[in-house]
Amino acid sequence: MMLLMKYLIALLVVVIISLAGALAYFVGRNSGQPAISQQASTTSAVRSKPVEIVTTPSPIVDSTKLITGGGILSFPRYEVMIPADWTFSRESQTTDDEKITISGDIFTITILQGGFGGSICLFPGDPDLEGPSGRYDYYQEITTNSNDRFRRVWNSGPFTGYSLCQLTQYGWNAPTLYGHISIEASQVPTSQQTVILDGVLASFTKK
Repeated sequence: MMLLMKYLIALLVVVIISLAGALAYFVGRNSGQPAISQQASTTSAVRSKPVEIVTTPSPIVDSTKLITGGGILSFPRYEVMIPADWTFSRESQTTDDEKITISGDIFTITILQGGFGGSICLFPGDPDLEGPSGRYDYYQEITTNSNDRFRRVWNSGPFTGYSLCQLTQYGWNAPTLYGHISIEASQVPTSQQTVILDGVLASFTKK
């Protein structure tokens, strides 16, 4: 009887040890596996996540080209990105002036640098001021690659195009620090056309 009890106790100890070992194996396996899977999943998500490049605004064009100009008198040199199918020309009467004309779609953008005066840009709610000024009914604000703030401005009535004002320490003024910039349009643009136009204006960068 005592021999049988010893045999049963020994068998029970072996079973308990076996169960404990199996349980430890499965616990260790299950606790480690999710961390590896989670890491792999995270790595895969990072690699497959598309990179979003946000511009304000973002032009809807297939390809672009870079043009440069400026550096006349106190105006800086600059570069601007335009759609690849747009054209540009450069004219100078003297060493102290430059006219760059950019044409594309329904727009003609003219950038003038030279010796000319400026004016204050006024908007609804602004009081009248002494001196040269222009008053505008509407504007679209644009931030450039050089962190300059433009306002593309226009008035109610028959539409012919836009002018461009820039925020300086003295308020909203024209011409901009890049020169006098005007935009003619052969017709009232669609929203997509103005997005492309504003993308061009936002690409102005000082060199």
